[in-house]
Amino acid sequence: MLNKTSFFRAVTDAMTLPKSSFEVIFAGRSNVGKSAVINSLCGQKNLARTSKTPGRTRSVNVYSVEMGKWLIDLPGYGFARVNPMEKALWQEMAHKCIVIRQTKKTVFVVIDGFIGPTELDFDMFDYLKSYGIDFKAILNKCDKIPKSANVKDEEVYGEAQKKAAFDLKIDAEKIFALSARKQIGIENLRKTVEKLLHSV
Repeated sequence: MLNKTSFFRAVTDAMTLPKSSFEVIFAGRSNVGKSAVINSLCGQKNLARTSKTPGRTRSVNVYSVEMGKWLIDLPGYGFARVNPMEKALWQEMAHKCIVIRQTKKTVFVVIDGFIGPTELDFDMFDYLKSYGIDFKAILNKCDKIPKSANVKDEEVYGEAQKKAAFDLKIDAEKIFALSARKQIGIENLRKTVEKLLHSV
């Protein structure tokens, strides 16, 4: 299903998008790896453009999985070297996409698994809760977490998941610890996303 995902369109105003049946939206800080997660999830290297330069995604990028079923990559939040006017524009783009458009959706907030949730991430979760938006969390870059030679990846990722659940005060089942770069832990996320898209 997800391996047939293709680029649909990029917009700066989500209100110009046609009606969808379900949307899986990816939000997160600049350079946290949202595009890499989408590429890994879909098994395609260049579906979503990745960049080492923070703040590169400057539009709402929509990818079609099936007719009316979309993956959406939002501009990253919290990039300091963007002027206030542009930050406000990005916030407006995200707000229209997440809240104003009356669509069935789940938002996945991508967090740096090595750094852990930042103040901006906590703000995002509070924002989603305040509007009653269904959400989950993705801990990306968990391969960067230091570990001893005899410790398995599953143990490290599991501990990161438990800690994030405690910090964010959400159920651990709503958190996916993975490495998009190494393709570790991505299958569990894929099953969940496909189940959501098949729910309508």
